[in-house]
Amino acid sequence: MTRATVTVRMYNVGFGDCFLVTIPDGKAVRRILIDCGTHPASTGPRSASDAAKQILADLSKDGATPRIDVVVATHRHRDHVSGFRDQELWSKVEVGEVWLPWTEDPKNPAAVRLLERMSGVAFALDAARGLMQAAPAVSLASALIENSLANEAPMETLHQGFAGTPRRRFLSAGSDVSDAPLGKVGVHVLGPSTDEKVIRTLEPPKDQSWMTIADDDSAATVERRAFDEGWAIGLDEFRATKAFQELYPDDAILNAIKRVAADEILFGAAQLEKAVNGTSLVLVIEVGDLLLLFPGDAQWGTWQTILDDAKMRSLVQRATFYKIGHHGSHNATPQSFVKDVLAPNVWAALPFARVQIWPNIPHPDLLAALTDKKARIFRSDEPPAVAIPNVTVRENISIDLSFHSHATR
Repeated sequence: MTRATVTVRMYNVGFGDCFLVTIPDGKAVRRILIDCGTHPASTGPRSASDAAKQILADLSKDGATPRIDVVVATHRHRDHVSGFRDQELWSKVEVGEVWLPWTEDPKNPAAVRLLERMSGVAFALDAARGLMQAAPAVSLASALIENSLANEAPMETLHQGFAGTPRRRFLSAGSDVSDAPLGKVGVHVLGPSTDEKVIRTLEPPKDQSWMTIADDDSAATVERRAFDEGWAIGLDEFRATKAFQELYPDDAILNAIKRVAADEILFGAAQLEKAVNGTSLVLVIEVGDLLLLFPGDAQWGTWQTILDDAKMRSLVQRATFYKIGHHGSHNATPQSFVKDVLAPNVWAALPFARVQIWPNIPHPDLLAALTDKKARIFRSDEPPAVAIPNVTVRENISIDLSFHSHATR
């Protein structure tokens, strides 16, 4: 039995995700990069581009050829992928494999249809917001829309870039990655489901959400199904009328969007944001007795599937580390997961910077519940002021968390 030190480095990209997991494997070192992006509304001290340059510098120390065994993009939101925009920079990094959710597979007809629907709604909403009067709802919608636009440049890097001709995998719950270039590191893929009904189940029931009456937002609580026909603008009944065809004979949907109230734009943007979150990869990385849970920004449908499945529930129950979903929002970490499943004393990482338009992110009730479970929360916006065992702050660029695993090697 040998002792291995696993390091999770959380780069400070403000309101965004960027994690580098380093795992010793005999004389070799395995590296997994999970996301690299910053939200357009972030007020953080550094951009995802800064993080990308820092990653390259960290990997190139002592003249080493920069290499990452696996690059993971949990989903295509800008706060998870914008750091991959600089293709020239990333062309210097040798990558073994790139992992993306199945919804990014260009050879999968269902994935192509889903992506086209999401992209079409994003562009329609983007066009519509410019025609609306300035209002709080439109300002909030703008931040959501910008995060959900196609993000062509970083996605092109993920699909076609990097050095070393990496293999691309498009993963779903249960995918087998045992032949990945990770040595004895185990990876369990818990999401997303290939069942669109699962990834379209966005909002948790009230007893699973941290939202209170005071937090309530009508745009977020209206019951509609994402990506059903006409969902984004709430005009199902209107589109069925003869008046619709008479008033909007040409670009009907866009013209209809122009006519609806600002809260409908917000509703469409919020639903789009959550629907893309619903496609998130959910990974458990297993190194000896350590289990690191990275759920992306998975929504309720994925979480419900995990919690209802005995094998997957057991994996998340044994997690040593939890990357808090969606920066601590009310609907990305179910109450029952924290209260009934999550192990006490877990390390919980919160990649975050305060954004004025989202005053309840991170949600205080979620943080209180994690504290009640004696979770050790480390957050990018509040580097520890005093030395903490196993935690190192690197000039506020990143926070390193070291785990000691006992594993047979």
